[in-house]
Amino acid sequence: MTLGWIGNILILSALWQLGQKKTSGWVFSIAGNLVWCIYAYQLVMWDMIFIDVVTLILATYNWWKWSTDAKT
Repeated sequence: MTLGWIGNILILSALWQLGQKKTSGWVFSIAGNLVWCIYAYQLVMWDMIFIDVVTLILATYNWWKWSTDAKT
């Protein structure tokens, strides 16, 4: 199994969990995007690295936002 498939499985798991309103979905999203960043780096695909880094930042921000909103 390649890193791409592992990243896909993590991201699909994230989407499923977020649909169930589980904050653990953000962890799977972050992990999936990290895997894709590594894979894209190995393939020297700078455009994919860019979008994966942006998605990783947004997932991290949204996870933080959900955790702070839950406390208020």
